[in-house]
Amino acid sequence: MAQEYIPARKSLLNFYKDVPLYYCTKDKKFVLYKSSGITLFDMRIDEGLYPDKLYIKHDDKIRGIQEVQKVFNQQLKKDIRSDNPEKVKETLLNIMEETLSEPKSGSLEGMSETMNIIVSEYTEHYDVMKHLLDVTTKDYTTVLHSINVMSLVLGYAFYVNYSLPQKKILGLSALLHDVGKTNTNTEILTSPKRLTEEEFKEIQRHTIEGYTILSNCTFKDKKIKFTALDHHERLDGSGYPYGKKKISETVQIIGLIDCYEALTNDDRPYRSAMAPLNALELIKKDVEAGKFDRNIFENFAYSLL
Repeated sequence: MAQEYIPARKSLLNFYKDVPLYYCTKDKKFVLYKSSGITLFDMRIDEGLYPDKLYIKHDDKIRGIQEVQKVFNQQLKKDIRSDNPEKVKETLLNIMEETLSEPKSGSLEGMSETMNIIVSEYTEHYDVMKHLLDVTTKDYTTVLHSINVMSLVLGYAFYVNYSLPQKKILGLSALLHDVGKTNTNTEILTSPKRLTEEEFKEIQRHTIEGYTILSNCTFKDKKIKFTALDHHERLDGSGYPYGKKKISETVQIIGLIDCYEALTNDDRPYRSAMAPLNALELIKKDVEAGKFDRNIFENFAYSLL
């Protein structure tokens, strides 16, 4: 049946080796074009020597994402070592966009290897990773926000000299903290106007959605799913979704940095993006009000220097 097949992205066709590709005939029948174990050559793709549209089976989607992740992760390592922040960010965006197209167990776990590469290469190529934030893209999206938060969080983790395992978990938690937004109405996420109370409640549900998604994954460290759930909670109980006052250090760090990144990069018609110093001044008021931890705030501010 047609619903069993989904279009394969043209830019990824030569990434699929173990995933079969199909084409659709004029009478709407899906026929095998490339079997498992074969890769389309670049020349064939460059010259358009294949059907206009190719498909994969929906049941193969996760396996396809895993293949794409492996190729992009290899590319990511090369990009970092070539001292090219633009290429690093482009590859990270590709990895995240492909992974979040089907945010389920089997695809999200693949981000662990991405984080291993980033953390391992961070020390030797510090300038490249630090300059990721300077690389702008046309559209500000959840994916871009997550990558920016991850970059800032790793800068913090290296500044306070966390252990290697701590850095990896912190970075992965940051990268996946907003995964629940994949279940949020896109029109609300990209709305150019102030949200209504009902729309804001839907946005708030992304924390619970993210927790649910990550609970179905096989990550051993529970910090990852609890960061998705709690990153909008505040120490004074004023946050959401549950108004908790007791939240982990990982959540506190990512919650504060998530706030800073949104203030400095999310430029909307009703609120311009703030200058870094102004954003820190605003967050400092929240520190004084008891929403954020003072020590975390000070370390974060120093990590930006």
